[in-house]
Amino acid sequence: GIGGTFQYGYNVSIINAPTQHIHKFLNETWSSRYHKELNPDLLTFLWSVIASIFSLGGLCGALIGGSMAIRLGRFPTLLQISLMSAILASILMGISFPTGLFELLIAGRFLIGINSGIGLCVQPLYIGEFAPKHLRGGLAMGTSIFLTGGILTGQIIGLRELLGGEKHCPLLLSSSCIPALAQLLFLPWFPESPRYLLIDRGDELSC
Repeated sequence: GIGGTFQYGYNVSIINAPTQHIHKFLNETWSSRYHKELNPDLLTFLWSVIASIFSLGGLCGALIGGSMAIRLGRFPTLLQISLMSAILASILMGISFPTGLFELLIAGRFLIGINSGIGLCVQPLYIGEFAPKHLRGGLAMGTSIFLTGGILTGQIIGLRELLGGEKHCPLLLSSSCIPALAQLLFLPWFPESPRYLLIDRGDELSC
């Protein structure tokens, strides 16, 4: 769950803490780039785009997650989205502040949204298909537990005493790579979905 529903809850939560710092970053970037003050309405619009582009990415991820799970398999889909979208998104959001490019922040939020959308779509499917019967109910509940755990973790990490301060704002936004790296570390030890192997690939022996 740490690379699936946890990512969703975590990235929904962490964007709240650095709101004022992102506003300041947008103002400073706009002033240095165009040598004039950023209009308050435009500031509100840019902030809204940064906050909500995550949901658009999640929609795109959910729409392509099902076909990816059939074409690539449940296991490779979860592994590849962690490597590609989550880690790339963390890099983009982390370097947006030092480079003064708020567009990278928008792109990073969109990519992490895609990651979360695919995770929300594929992870419960994968867990339900490979879990033994006597553990299936408990493992399926883990989806909801990790989601709320991600929200709670994001709120804790976003405290001013931890990574919620202005100096650590890039670290806070790029910290979503940690669950992705954890998934890349642990997921190779898991099996492929027996249902996928039998029905989609026709591989009875592997199933």
